[in-house]
Amino acid sequence: MRRRPAALLTLAAGLVLAASGGADAGAPPSASRPALDMPASDPAPRSALALATAQVVAVAPPAEPAIEPNAAPSRAVIGEMKHVWQSLNNCGPASVVMALSAMGIDVSQEDARVPLRGTNILSGMGPQKVDGWVAENFGLRSMWRNNGTNDLLRRLVANGFAPMVTQWMQDPSVSRIAHWRVVRGYDDAQSTFFVNDPMLGHMVPLSYQWFQNNWQPFSYRYLVIYEPKDEALLRAIVGDDWNDAKMRKNFYERTRAEAYTQDTSSAWIAYGEAAYGFGAFAEAVSAFERGMSLGSVQGVFTLRSSYPQALRALGRQNDAAVAQQRLATTTTSSAVAAPPDPFALYLALVRSLPADAPTLTE
Repeated sequence: MRRRPAALLTLAAGLVLAASGGADAGAPPSASRPALDMPASDPAPRSALALATAQVVAVAPPAEPAIEPNAAPSRAVIGEMKHVWQSLNNCGPASVVMALSAMGIDVSQEDARVPLRGTNILSGMGPQKVDGWVAENFGLRSMWRNNGTNDLLRRLVANGFAPMVTQWMQDPSVSRIAHWRVVRGYDDAQSTFFVNDPMLGHMVPLSYQWFQNNWQPFSYRYLVIYEPKDEALLRAIVGDDWNDAKMRKNFYERTRAEAYTQDTSSAWIAYGEAAYGFGAFAEAVSAFERGMSLGSVQGVFTLRSSYPQALRALGRQNDAAVAQQRLATTTTSSAVAAPPDPFALYLALVRSLPADAPTLTE
């Protein structure tokens, strides 16, 4: 039997004694400790632990006032941002470099390419590696979520952030290439976003409706690079979706409604992604299959992972293998499909527990 370290046993004993009002095991002599004032009229002196806790509560600093983001005006544009023409399949790192330039940081897309994409020239960039790279090299942070909205992007820009989004590069009737771009500004009078696009150019206008439609198949994914001092402001703008569990629920409910209202391939694919991330695997499979029946999924790279993984979660291993093989030809990237989403599996498990069982999301 493995023995517990003596220090841990001593600490545990000390806590038990303190809680019961006994002597502190291993504590320094009482003369060297500050006295705890107890009213003489107190009929039942409280334990040292309770008094210490009361003192800590008494000296706790006041809560900081809530951050109030700037309201989005009718037009806003980020003033300083260079434009970068991407190298082959390098839209992600090129967009990261453009977003960094808005923060006064000048770096080459080739410096960003291998850390963010790897050495495979055909692989695209996911958002997962950006945070570590900008933290190590520039002392910055990044966050990404699904479930973005046009209004959220407007508020981000109005508060000085330069969000990146994953969309179709052009209308999918012209070209089905998944693509990163940076939102630099917007104009409500024109119902238009302005983007720095590594393939299409500087301050490219995209209508709000086009933007929404061509963002939907990629789960409304967005990424924001920010200074650590601005995290509270960013949290206030993002709201509930800062919490991953809440974001998954919000995304699921939104896309389910959109799928039944719009009944398009893109809407059903987005619902499938949201249901998979929410751990509703049977719904995810049904939504994916409805989406595939309504139109082409060529270029929708997330489907290649989520659909087979949803099938596997339902125990349909043979169907998953067939789907994996079939979907391997529906993207231009040779990147390996993503592993199962552990949080989606956890959420599915939670639903199988009794209603009063405690969960990690409470």
